[in-house]
Amino acid sequence: MKIPRFKINIPKVSIPRISMPKFRLPAFKLPKFKWWIRFLNKTKTAFNFILPYAIGLGNGILYTLTFLTVVTGALLLTITLANPVNLWWSMSPIETPYFVIGYSQVITYIEFIQSYYWESVGIGAGLMLFGYIIHIRSIKALYEGIKATPRAILHSPMTFYKELKNFRDWLFGKIEYLNGESEKWRRFFTVMKSPYSLLRSLGLNPQMAIAVLGIGSTTAVGVGVAEVMEIRSFENRSPGIYSAPGEYPDEELEKLMAWRKDNPNDNTLRIVLGTTPVEEITISNVSVGTAYTGSALPSGKAEAILIEGKLGMSARLEIGELIFERNTCKTLTLSDINAYKVVVQYNISDGQSIAQTIGTSRDLRISGGNFMAKKLSTEGGLYDRIWLDTGSLTSTNAKINKLNLSNIVSKGGTCVIRQADIGLLTIQYNTTGNDQDFATKEFQVQSSTTASIWSVIDNREVLLTEPDTQ
Repeated sequence: MKIPRFKINIPKVSIPRISMPKFRLPAFKLPKFKWWIRFLNKTKTAFNFILPYAIGLGNGILYTLTFLTVVTGALLLTITLANPVNLWWSMSPIETPYFVIGYSQVITYIEFIQSYYWESVGIGAGLMLFGYIIHIRSIKALYEGIKATPRAILHSPMTFYKELKNFRDWLFGKIEYLNGESEKWRRFFTVMKSPYSLLRSLGLNPQMAIAVLGIGSTTAVGVGVAEVMEIRSFENRSPGIYSAPGEYPDEELEKLMAWRKDNPNDNTLRIVLGTTPVEEITISNVSVGTAYTGSALPSGKAEAILIEGKLGMSARLEIGELIFERNTCKTLTLSDINAYKVVVQYNISDGQSIAQTIGTSRDLRISGGNFMAKKLSTEGGLYDRIWLDTGSLTSTNAKINKLNLSNIVSKGGTCVIRQADIGLLTIQYNTTGNDQDFATKEFQVQSSTTASIWSVIDNREVLLTEPDTQ
């Protein structure tokens, strides 16, 4: 018989929830102290402004202290180790309107210092050492510097050589760059002036060529030609003083030489030859002296064309070959010339005198190796005078391998060649004369002109007058 189980259900009891009310505290905002921030910023700005001056002042005080301590220490050592008072007092005794220091007083002080010999030496040396120590920022750096000093001394020649080599390479690089730039500009101006050169090759004179370009060319070409014409250069027929082989007038020489300095508008073409050999100088198709309207010889000058060494000096012109042809001169004179061969042929003159003096000169050709200057050439110019000389040289000969003067019309002045040593001298197809009188020898080869070989062919006397003004 099963006894039944009874289930007892216990009732659930729910405890009521009690909600506490929420209390919110009011929010309090702390005030921002902007004035304090502004004060700090201003203080920072002022500090940054004052800092450099403070550093400068500190450095000034530091260096002053160093100077005083080092000088004081050195003076103390000097007084201790020697007595310079006797010498000093004999030259400048200490006597002023405000105080007088007697000799005996000074000696007393010095004797006192010298009585404490080692103390004075130590204090003096310490002061000098202190003056230097206060500049030491790092003991390690000082040690490294002292340790490296012997090695730096041993390597100093090599270091100096490397620095010199770097400077040399830099200098050569700059020179190469400038040469390259000069060559570029040279090509540019050559292209720009090509229309002018073409018109000149067709037979037009400079004024006519410029007029044609001004009328018929485009604006670009006209501007280019005007720019080229403004550049003073030997090739562009510009007067001035040229230091051969320079292609542009030497401004320093023009400032130094009085005749050019005092007359900046002087229309002389002067070539001053120096120690650098020149391969060739060519002057052709020009008018000189009073041969054209408005021209005149410079004041006090008699030669329209003058080729000379240094008159009265030992410096002479050395010319491998000189060609003087198709020129018109009032008079033509050759003197003080030593040549290997002289050729005088097909000249006409209003009276002539050719002295064929035999000499012993050898044939002459000028060489200069890598330092030989290139050709200088000009044509179509209008000058008051042509002057080629050695300038201020007194003992060194000037050297030209070839000098060519051709188709030059001169008037109002003479043509002179003198003080020269020449390999081959050729005088041909020239016209010389001005007075229609054979008695006056307008063409003269004087006896001071000597040559080992003479060739005088078909030179004739003809009554002549100076050419008309062009």
